[in-house]
Amino acid sequence: MKGFVSALAAAATLASTINAHTYLSKLNIAGTQYDEGVCIRPYPATDRNFPVKDPSSTDLTCGFNGLSAAASKNCPVTAGDKITVEWHHDNDLASDDIIAESHKGPCLVYMAPLASNGAGNVWFKVFEDGYDAASSQWCVDKIRANGGKLDITVPGDIKAGDYLLRTEVIALHEADTDYAKNPARGAQYYPNCAQVTVAGDGLVVPKGYAIPGIYKTDGPGILFNLYSSYSSYPIPGPPVYVAGSAGSVSSSSSVSSSSSSSSEVEYSATSSSGAPAPASTTSSEEAPAPEYTTTSSSEEAPAPEYTTISSSSEETSAPTPGYSSVDDYTTDIVPTSSAPAATSLPVTTVVVPGKCH
Repeated sequence: MKGFVSALAAAATLASTINAHTYLSKLNIAGTQYDEGVCIRPYPATDRNFPVKDPSSTDLTCGFNGLSAAASKNCPVTAGDKITVEWHHDNDLASDDIIAESHKGPCLVYMAPLASNGAGNVWFKVFEDGYDAASSQWCVDKIRANGGKLDITVPGDIKAGDYLLRTEVIALHEADTDYAKNPARGAQYYPNCAQVTVAGDGLVVPKGYAIPGIYKTDGPGILFNLYSSYSSYPIPGPPVYVAGSAGSVSSSSSVSSSSSSSSEVEYSATSSSGAPAPASTTSSEEAPAPEYTTTSSSEEAPAPEYTTISSSSEETSAPTPGYSSVDDYTTDIVPTSSAPAATSLPVTTVVVPGKCH
């Protein structure tokens, strides 16, 4: 059955469950590789691959230490060109497992003007990949099979200037429980930020959203039972900005650039399905200084309505019925039966002492 994670597959990944985490290791732009420590913002001395658990924390913006230290340079890229991002678990050796197979979930990429340092309604999504029902594969499955690599395209019409490039993997292996009800569980977020300078003649500054602020602990795609039967997955966050989509005009400038223009267009983000956006107007006023409007972290970006599957699990001492408990960041769960998930199954508890690295 599509979407069902069998006990056999889960058991095969049990040994690698403690090797669960991931981080942004490299960028490749126009054939040039940029390793960690160049245009990727520095990581803390320890736990560089540790997940963020609280979606209202400022750590969600660029990961731990991501807002307090700038990269040594900005990597150059042309609007419309491809960037290959590359994740790893421990290092970039061929033997590295990228991220545990049990940590299935989506991959997302956002951009924001560098001058904002990620604060306010400045983030627009440029890539998302969740669950492919035809192949029964998650984005995590794809990057594991591809050495951690994922190709994304910089929108061809965005304004030239300096940007933050935010990559993110969301692991759903504990997402059957609402983090707000049990902080020992819940979805795990792996965000990292790099700095890029975009060249081109575009004028668009896509509509932005606040991070934190785009996810709720019980929102679609965040509270999700990976061990149930499913055939689709609602990717969380705002829609992907599509180059050339219609939108509204703003006279405010928010991207630092060596060139200037008498007017600047700000397009609202639209979904890849081509949903209509508000009509545009024009302005001949010179763009004033950057301006950002912040929103509460409790505000969730618009998303389609879905029925989410919650769990009755409240404490780590009482694992979700029908699954084993394995310590990862907190507690990982895997099914103990090859049959589809049910409301009441035997409980097997496995405790792996110590902190995951």
